[in-house]
Amino acid sequence: MTVRTRPLPALAELPRPARGTAERAAVLAAAGAMVFQPILRPAGPGNSSPVDLFTAATIVFVALWAATSGRKLGAPYLLSFGLMIVAGGIAGLAGPLPRTSLLEVFQDLVLIAWAVALYNIARRPGVLGMLTATFAYSSIVWATVLVVASLAHITPLEGISAAEGNRLLFTLGDPNYASAYWVVSLLVVFAAKRPRHWAARWFGYAMLVWAIVLSESNGGVLELGIGLGFLALVASYRRRGLVGALALAVSLAAVAGLGLRLVPFSQVQTWALQSGQSYLVNSLGRSNGSSSQRALLIQESMGLYHADGVLGSGPRTTKQLLIDRNYPYAKEAHDDYLAALTERGVAGAAGMVLLVLVAAWRASRALRAPPAAGFAAEVARPAGLVAALLAMAVAGTYYQVLHFRFVWILLVFVAVLASRPDADQPAPGRGSR
Repeated sequence: MTVRTRPLPALAELPRPARGTAERAAVLAAAGAMVFQPILRPAGPGNSSPVDLFTAATIVFVALWAATSGRKLGAPYLLSFGLMIVAGGIAGLAGPLPRTSLLEVFQDLVLIAWAVALYNIARRPGVLGMLTATFAYSSIVWATVLVVASLAHITPLEGISAAEGNRLLFTLGDPNYASAYWVVSLLVVFAAKRPRHWAARWFGYAMLVWAIVLSESNGGVLELGIGLGFLALVASYRRRGLVGALALAVSLAAVAGLGLRLVPFSQVQTWALQSGQSYLVNSLGRSNGSSSQRALLIQESMGLYHADGVLGSGPRTTKQLLIDRNYPYAKEAHDDYLAALTERGVAGAAGMVLLVLVAAWRASRALRAPPAAGFAAEVARPAGLVAALLAMAVAGTYYQVLHFRFVWILLVFVAVLASRPDADQPAPGRGSR
C-alpha cells in the first residue's frame, strides 16, 4: 500500500550542496555527528561529550546557511517536544530542585535545535542517503574496534567500569545506552543496505550482534527482537497482505507461549544464574531482580507525583528527591513516559503523548511512501529506520531514551522520509555562503 500524492520531484535532478558554502559545512558537520555518536567519553560539563562538537557545528552552520540564503526552516516535533520543554521549565521553577531541572531544560533546547538543523540539512538532495550510510559504516567500525579490544583485553577501549562489572561499555558509559546504540546501528545498516556487498554487510551484522552481547543487556536483546519482529511483519504484509501478517503474528505469539509453557521463564533464570557464564548471569540471571526493582521504582515515582502535584517535580529530579525523602530505592525514573508525568506534570505527559502520535504518523507515511521516489530513493529499506524507532519507543518503558542523541537522529530521518522534497529549493551557492 502506498500514499497517493502528486508526483514527487526527482532528487537526482536537484542541485547538491556546493563546496565552500555554509550548507556544505553543515553537511560535513552532520556527517561527523553520525560518525562520532558513540564517543561520549570523556564527559564534559552538563552531560556534554566530544560528539557534541559536531552537534553544535551542525546547528551553527545550518543557522548561517538559513540566514544567508533566506531559506525557511522546517521544525518537526516542535509542538510536542516544545510542550514538554515548557512544562519542564514551569515544573522546574516551581519545584524543589530548579537548578537541576533548568539544566535538563537547556539540554532539551539543544536537542530540538539540533533536530531542526539535522532535518533541514538532511532534506537536501543526496544528504539523507549519505548520512544513513555514514552512520552504518562508522558503527560497524566502532563495533569491530570493541570486539578486537575485548579479544585483546585492551581495557581503555573495552570501557569496563567497577560499577558495571564485566559489561563492556566502549566509550558509551552505560550498558543500556551502549546496547541501544548497537541495536539501532544494526537496523540502520539494514535500512541503508550498507556496505553494499552482502558479505561485508553480514560481517557488520556479526560485529554489531557481538557488541550487543558484550553489553550484557537484557534490554538490548528485547529491542533487537522487537526490531526484527517488526521487519518480519512488514515483509509478510507486503508479500501476503494483512492476513499473512496477522498469521505470522499469531504464529510467533503461539510459539513464544508454548515455549514458556514447556520451559517456564523462572526456570530459565535459575539455569542462567547457575551457569557460571558471566553473560548469562548478568543478563537472564538478574532479570528477576531488575523487574522487581522497576516495580518498586514505579511505585516510588508515583509517590513523588502525588506529593508534588500536577505540575510535576521538575525534569531529572526523581533520583535526588527519592534520596532526600528517604525512599529505599533511589534511581532516576528509568521510564520516559512515567518521567514525563511525574517530572513535567500533566502538560508534560500530554506533550509526550503528542510526540508519540506525531512520530507514529510520520512512521506510517515513511512505510507507505512510494519506493524509489522522493526521499525513499535515498534509503534502500525505510522500514529499518521505523523498526529502530519502534524498538526505542519500547525501550522508553524501562529506560529514559528520549535524550539519547541517536534517538533524535531516527526521529529526524523518519520525518524526512515522510516529507516531500521541495521542488523550488534554492540552488546552493546562490547567496548561501
